[in-house]
Amino acid sequence: MSLTIKTGLTAPVGFIEDVYAIDKTVYSAELCGIIENLYKRYDFCPDSFLLVYDGDTLAGYLNFFPIGRELYEELNAPDFFGMRDDDIEPREMDRWREDKPNDLFIISVAILPEYRGGEAIRLIGNGFLSFLQKKQGEGYPIGSIAGSAVSAGGENFLKRFGARYIKELEDGYKYYLADGEKLRSVIRDGLIL
Repeated sequence: MSLTIKTGLTAPVGFIEDVYAIDKTVYSAELCGIIENLYKRYDFCPDSFLLVYDGDTLAGYLNFFPIGRELYEELNAPDFFGMRDDDIEPREMDRWREDKPNDLFIISVAILPEYRGGEAIRLIGNGFLSFLQKKQGEGYPIGSIAGSAVSAGGENFLKRFGARYIKELEDGYKYYLADGEKLRSVIRDGLIL
């Protein structure tokens, strides 16, 4: 098995259908969402995917994007316990900005069961770190990374980027946020092991 990584800009045509197929395999029906929303968010921010391939087979992916101030404030409000996921609309997202820190939301990290626990997640984590370092180097400062974890694997992924547990959401999911010096240190020095 020789895995490679691609982005939403370099992936083969039709990769969104493969992403959705993974979602249907690894997530419950209520977390799976609908494919049209994947397309809408991708059209707004095409460099929002890191994808791991085993030959022509999509083994897993990371989906993330910059979010607008309103969504950032909603997610971090102490009295908000809802889970934002497939309902996030492009109007709540933001373009990559040079004039302010970019607040990122990880909407999904999903890996097919047969690829878990090994090279695929390392490739996604290291690929995301390289992506963040490149964006910072191009003048797009990273202000924060947030995500709602629905599994222990999701929690571990967020923690490797310096995220701390913020609150429990409805249905028992957990919200994490990485920001400040801890996030700057990860981007500068590497992932937390």
